[in-house]
Amino acid sequence: MGRVLLAIAAALLGAVVGAGLLAMALAIIFTAVWGGFEGSAAMGGVTVGLPLGAIAGFVIGGWLVLHFWKPAPKPPVS
Repeated sequence: MGRVLLAIAAALLGAVVGAGLLAMALAIIFTAVWGGFEGSAAMGGVTVGLPLGAIAGFVIGGWLVLHFWKPAPKPPVS
């Protein structure tokens, strides 16, 4: 049960971080490609990057914990 809760916490943290990073990256890229007229390219990057980054971060964060984190084996009872 602890592994699942840790995976959910990691997924939520991954969603927050992924949303922010992808929104910033796409805003910078869109502004560089199409120019910065009234911030429309940056707003496009944010409106596309936030949901995509949140979904990707949620999936990657949860998958990393569930795939790689193994609880320590319990000591044998004698």
